[in-house]
Amino acid sequence: MLLILGNLPPHHFGTGHLPPHAAIYPGPLLPWGDKVCCYWPKTASLKESNSKGLFLQDRALARISHATRERIILAAMGTPDPDGRQIDGMGGGISSLSKAAILHVPGAQHPPPDSPNAFPGLPWANDIAKARDSKSGWDVIYRFVQVGVREPELDWGSTCGNLVSAAAMTAINWNLVHNESILNQLVQADPESRSQAILPIRILAANNGLVVTANVPVTLDPSAPKPTLVAATGGDAVIAGVPGTGAPVVIETPIPIAPLRTGSSMDVLKVGDHEIESSIIDTGLPVIFVPADRLFNLASSTHTLASSPAALDADTSVMELIERVRIAGAAHAGIPLASAAPKVCLVGPTDRKDADLMIRAVSVGNIHRTVPATTLSALASAAAIPGTIVQNVSSSPAHARGPKTGDVVSLTIAHPAGTASASVKVGHVDGTTRPEAIVYTRTARLLFAGNVAVPESIFQGDH
Repeated sequence: MLLILGNLPPHHFGTGHLPPHAAIYPGPLLPWGDKVCCYWPKTASLKESNSKGLFLQDRALARISHATRERIILAAMGTPDPDGRQIDGMGGGISSLSKAAILHVPGAQHPPPDSPNAFPGLPWANDIAKARDSKSGWDVIYRFVQVGVREPELDWGSTCGNLVSAAAMTAINWNLVHNESILNQLVQADPESRSQAILPIRILAANNGLVVTANVPVTLDPSAPKPTLVAATGGDAVIAGVPGTGAPVVIETPIPIAPLRTGSSMDVLKVGDHEIESSIIDTGLPVIFVPADRLFNLASSTHTLASSPAALDADTSVMELIERVRIAGAAHAGIPLASAAPKVCLVGPTDRKDADLMIRAVSVGNIHRTVPATTLSALASAAAIPGTIVQNVSSSPAHARGPKTGDVVSLTIAHPAGTASASVKVGHVDGTTRPEAIVYTRTARLLFAGNVAVPESIFQGDH
């Protein structure tokens, strides 16, 4: 038997049809399968998207045990799958396509933080008084989880920057955020102009407490029975790896602490009988940067940074060494080891005129087909810090001479699907200059909104 979850606004999605063998779970039911695509590759040789996530509402999940919540997410994504395809669910068989998140507003009715069924994340994330602070508060809580592919693993301790734009757009479309001023502005505009406005949304990443601002283009929902804001879908933003254009969502990420995880711009890691230089940067998720040529040499590999992700994935000596570097870097910096963190990023120079350096990012045991936003943020931050691996290999004269207080340092990196850019503002802290905020642009697209069917047996003990 299948269990159909969902209670969808008819003006958005219609009534739909349930199969005759379906059962309905009682209550204000949840998952809308809002699956939002951030990137699709340019070339026909790569078919996977960069990041794709299943967004779930919190209401029904709050009433059931945490173990059952996790079984729902695993089943919805098609995990575990020994063949690594996630054919029985919404996942795509690779870490960047196997992501989920729970979205809700502060003050939602949830089990208390000390309950065994509490939602994962910081205990104060749902504190409505903290959230209402005009300077440090937040509008939406983003509980991201990295979903395993072959094994039934869920990592609630990491985050995904690429899905922040999707989270913001979903929050608007679910009416989790409101702005009467912007709504009235659009209502009073000429209806033929199809006017847009920018709605800033403060999103709390529940795993690390970082509040990110997503500036989302919005317009009026033409299908709603009364004036309602909806995230705009059209725009002229171009992202390498995505065909066509989309509405630009500008992400502003503060760097509240010094990004050098060890306090040093360069660390030497012991990996077996060998040593390898690294820079460990944390701007929301720790990333270990290593020189690609040194790693390939230690692995006795003929591959280079220009090799395709598939070719590198198939090189067991390279991938095994990368994992050993990841383990060594985590131990060196005191980072708890999880499937999605810390990440590793190989860096090297490039001859391209449109990029400062070339990278291959590694995520959950695979070479990323583009670049995770958290890694891009760490790259931009590292480019502004003298002596890091990233600054040393960058071809930009601005990076080489070192930034000054008030500077905005931009970085463009070459990745398998093209290029990506980010900018970092440099401030003056404790007598030294350091990165204090990162800005980059992303797009997102709704793939579907509807019901997710999961086996009824998942709910045993929760009825």
